[in-house]
Amino acid sequence: MLTLRSSSFVTAGPTAAFAAVVAATGLAAGCDSAVEMKLVPTGDEVDTSCVTAVELTLTGRRVEEETYYCKELSPGDVRSLRDHGLEGLFDVALPPFDIIGIQLRGVSAAQGCVENRAVGPTIFVASSDEIDDSIDLAMRGVLSCADRVDTPTPVRVVDFMSLVADGSCLPVEGLEAQPGQLFPTMLYNSYSGYQWWFYFWAPPSTTPATGLLEMPYTFSSSSAGSCVGLYSADGDACLTPPGRGACGAETELQYIDYYTVRDASLSIEDQLAHYNVVFGLVVDRQRRPIPGATITTTAPGAVVQFTRPAGAGFQRVDAASTTASGTFTVLADRPALIEVTAPGHATRRVMAGGTSATVVVMETGAPM
Repeated sequence: MLTLRSSSFVTAGPTAAFAAVVAATGLAAGCDSAVEMKLVPTGDEVDTSCVTAVELTLTGRRVEEETYYCKELSPGDVRSLRDHGLEGLFDVALPPFDIIGIQLRGVSAAQGCVENRAVGPTIFVASSDEIDDSIDLAMRGVLSCADRVDTPTPVRVVDFMSLVADGSCLPVEGLEAQPGQLFPTMLYNSYSGYQWWFYFWAPPSTTPATGLLEMPYTFSSSSAGSCVGLYSADGDACLTPPGRGACGAETELQYIDYYTVRDASLSIEDQLAHYNVVFGLVVDRQRRPIPGATITTTAPGAVVQFTRPAGAGFQRVDAASTTASGTFTVLADRPALIEVTAPGHATRRVMAGGTSATVVVMETGAPM
């Protein structure tokens, strides 16, 4: 059995690998094995009052080895991260495969659980790729229910490479995209090196000729290491908040044909080493590239490269700051908060996440 306990619960027993084998072959012989999950809250508190479903995901070594469980709750049942009241919510049989990743999500799911899945904004997540007979799941906030904005939100989708080429705001027509969020998780870390994932809130919509699509709702902010974003077949990306984009007052997505640009820009070694790659551009309010901008990050394992346009992609240059093109690349394993500084401009902090592009518009005045 796999059971959810409180963070103070301690147990002893067989290793997870042995327990998984027993579940597949030994339970019929009367063996009784258990893996205990312990939620360990970390980081800042968030408002959890809108959580209406909790989804448990278990992954194995093969793509097809994945199973889901879901339990419905009433709003307010999860009082906080540190007073969650979730002990005993799951008590399920171990799957017939070796578990290499576990994730628990608290979801604001309008339809509750549908086929053991919860669709909606993830308010908190707990995950681990270290599997033993007693598993500590670090539990952290992703979004806060108090930050939900229940009004339709326009998103302007513009072509990143056109901004790089001449500063033009070319709308992207015909892009099918889904709103959702990116956040760190260890669910797939042992399988593929991913340390983040994207979950949808709503069905896809297609951008018209204006490049404007509409999210049914949004959140005014996200917890550290997370972001509100859009997913498409060409990549997933953090959204630029309203008023901070390059081409208008709306929330903005700088679209890039990610896989084409990645293959034209990065070595095979870099592609294998970093799954989260964001191509960036630093400009002023007139969309002119800013040379001499420095980009730093404290995200574990993240690498910042300064570049120049070359063919269908970008070429790395040996420099300590942006060149005349204003371009750079962030390679990481999870969404990374970057800090951008440039002479005569205020410092900007931007979440670079997914497989995407971002335009950093520098302002005068206080840091943003």
